[in-house]
Amino acid sequence: MTQTRRLLSVLLLAALPAAAGAALKARAPAQVSFTALGPAGLRIEGKSTQLQVADRPDALVVTVPLAPLQTGISLRDHHMQEKYLESQKYPNAQLAVARSAIKFPAPGQTTEGTVPATLALHGKSKTVPVHYKATRNGNAYDVKGDLKVDFREFGIEIPNYLGATVKPPVDVNVAFVLDET
Repeated sequence: MTQTRRLLSVLLLAALPAAAGAALKARAPAQVSFTALGPAGLRIEGKSTQLQVADRPDALVVTVPLAPLQTGISLRDHHMQEKYLESQKYPNAQLAVARSAIKFPAPGQTTEGTVPATLALHGKSKTVPVHYKATRNGNAYDVKGDLKVDFREFGIEIPNYLGATVKPPVDVNVAFVLDET
C-alpha cells in the first residue's frame, strides 16, 4: 500500500466519530411519512411510527413495515394496502445507505448531504438519491432523510380513484434517533 493510500485511510477513519465503531440503535421518536399530490389541489399524506434501523458494518438499513401506513381515511388505506402496495405480498420497504457514504457529525455539530441508497420496494430494488441531515447531541444522532419515489419504477400502479390520479413522484421523509451503544 502506498504512503498516500495509508494517509487517506487514516484520514477517513479519523473523520468518523470515535464511537462510530460502536453499534448504533434506533429509539423513539421515529416516523416515516409521505406526501402525494394530484390534480385540483389533491394532497394525500400518510405516516407511521413503525420503522426499524439496523446498523450493519457496511450500511445503515431502514426498514418500514407498509401495513401500518395510514392516511386518515380507512377506505383509502385499504386501497393503498391491497391494490397498490400489496403489503400482504410485500410487507416492507427497505432503504440501505452505505456507512462509508455517511458523514457522522462531531458532538454538537450537524452534517448533511445527498447519498446514493438502495431502495427495495414491491419486490424490486433501485438506487435512489437520499438527502439526509444528522445532528449529534451527546451520544445520539438525530437523523432526518428525504427521497422521492416514483412507484412506476417499482412496478406499482399509480393510485387513481374516481378520476383523481396521484402524480409521481411521491415525497417520502424519515426521522429517527440513533443512540451509540
